[in-house]
Amino acid sequence: MAKLCVVLFICASAFALASAATIRDRPLAIGKPVVAIVQTEKEKEFVPIVKSVAERKDDGSFVFSYEGADGTQREEVGIVKNAGTDEETLEVSGSYRYYDADGQLIEVRYTAGENGFVPHGTNIPQEITAAAHAAAEVARRQPVEVK
Repeated sequence: MAKLCVVLFICASAFALASAATIRDRPLAIGKPVVAIVQTEKEKEFVPIVKSVAERKDDGSFVFSYEGADGTQREEVGIVKNAGTDEETLEVSGSYRYYDADGQLIEVRYTAGENGFVPHGTNIPQEITAAAHAAAEVARRQPVEVK
């Protein structure tokens, strides 16, 4: 159970679990129109959500995604491994994309779980991705035992 707490802290610090908790705690609005607000320098612009999916299971696993009319997208999947045991963990993978102020497409893919948060993206320096990947490999080979 303590190991699960450590895993949840790591994932939450990587913002992955924060999104899952938000979805888990709110009622689903599938089939209902949803609108996101994007702040521009000159005025507020309403961006319709053209696709939205949110599913959750009793074990804590989840899937969600959305797509805005402006090309913004986000997807995330959380899978509970070793459910109901002291080795229970939540493995999260996901991606997001958007267009920056210069019109460039920014894309990020990530994983988060018992071995940490590992991002890959067009706006993330390779050194950061390599360091996160190396840290995850070290953690995978030398698991921390929590007592």
